[in-house]
Amino acid sequence: MGKSRDKGYNNGSMTLLYISALSMGIAYGAHVPLVPVFAREILDATYVEVGMIGMANYLPYAFFPLIVGLLLDRLNKGSMLLAGLSMALVSIAMLSIARSVIDLALIRALSGIAHAFFWPSAEAIISMRMSNDYGKYGNDASSSDIITNKDGKSNLGTVKSISRFTMAWVSGYMVGPLIGSSLFHLGYTQLFIYSSTMTIPALICSIILLKHGQGSNSIDSMRRSNGDRGSGRIHPTLTSIIKGRIMLIAMIMYYSASFAILLSIVPSYMKDNGIDEQLIGLLFFIFGIARLLTLFSIKLFARYEHISILVASGAIASAMLIMYITPTSYHFGIALLALGFAFSIYFPITLAMLTRNVPSMMIGSMVGIYETIFGIGWALGPVASGIVADTFSVDAPYIAIFFIGIVMIPLYMVLHLRAGTTIAR
Repeated sequence: MGKSRDKGYNNGSMTLLYISALSMGIAYGAHVPLVPVFAREILDATYVEVGMIGMANYLPYAFFPLIVGLLLDRLNKGSMLLAGLSMALVSIAMLSIARSVIDLALIRALSGIAHAFFWPSAEAIISMRMSNDYGKYGNDASSSDIITNKDGKSNLGTVKSISRFTMAWVSGYMVGPLIGSSLFHLGYTQLFIYSSTMTIPALICSIILLKHGQGSNSIDSMRRSNGDRGSGRIHPTLTSIIKGRIMLIAMIMYYSASFAILLSIVPSYMKDNGIDEQLIGLLFFIFGIARLLTLFSIKLFARYEHISILVASGAIASAMLIMYITPTSYHFGIALLALGFAFSIYFPITLAMLTRNVPSMMIGSMVGIYETIFGIGWALGPVASGIVADTFSVDAPYIAIFFIGIVMIPLYMVLHLRAGTTIAR
């Protein structure tokens, strides 16, 4: 296969990934914000049970991504992507038959497993392509995409590619709540069934990717593609790669726990403060706009990654404080704008930081580790906030997250300054 043809094939593969992300974003945006409301109103769930349902969704993400990551370095990445999308369709449709809290928790657990296949598979394909591009210094990476850090490696191109994929998801998730709100009058059963059909374009794209052999690289072929034969290069172990990044990992968990609380607990908190389902959908639409606008300007934030992480963490803490002090629709809108800004900075930058300098043969495993870290925060956030809400008050989790944030931010700054510029490497 000629070089130009390979380039076109790669570009086509990326487009299919973007379409898949858009389709999945619409499907999840249409129903996920209303799942906690469904649990409270239809299944009479307590806040602890709502938290447990959220944990059931996110708990698989605490260990499945690591398993998936190891498999991604050995199996066809396209088939792994297809498996995740298929499970997503089934799990969304099954929500229509949930009749108890246990039913809902089990179904949400299946959805979590689907995510553990979908996101790492897509991220591994993207990261592997960018790693190969920069290893060759050419195919798609223009000179304007290359930022040389003090370790001599490019980072911006990876951030931009991950951001584009995330933008596609966010665009769908921004439109999804409006669609879900418009379908709400049909009832939860129809809402869940229609939401499941929105994943079909993603399934079609993944089948096309699989048909054309995307992600079929074995460990040996990836070594050859990066010119490792006879180079004498000694590759680091996963342990050595994450060594010295413990504080960054803690910040990722803070971000993911806050994200999980937003999706699994905040909608019920909004409802308890007199906000109806249609307005909840509109507020999450605002959240999507904030994410999308931030991702458009990610190039600026990627140039100052440590500062960006601190700013994003401050935005998360501030948003939680706002929801605690003044839980009105107007202030919820401000808080979701801040959270949309923060979450969109965190994901592409931290993923690029953890996969920097990782050989292609280990990218799947490293992505799996990242998503496992993310999943631990996802699993702990909802259940912890649910317990705090039922034990103290419904607004207590938000002031707790605020205080955690204002402790972690100066700690990250101190460790970063003490380690110079190497804390996140």
